[in-house]
Amino acid sequence: MIALDDDYQYALVSGPNRDYLWLLSRTPELPAEVKQRYLSIAKTLGFAVDNLVWVNQQPRG
Repeated sequence: MIALDDDYQYALVSGPNRDYLWLLSRTPELPAEVKQRYLSIAKTLGFAVDNLVWVNQQPRG
């Protein structure tokens, strides 16, 4: 675990090396300020944040 907010709503998690990085949210939408803060942390730690794959979490209707 790299980062976790005080309310356990968002987490930044990596694998044992810099091959995997997950930005997790308890809700389908991630607030922009949380996203930017966690991406900044990840970039500072040497993760290739430009290569992240963003998955659409909205329900299909």
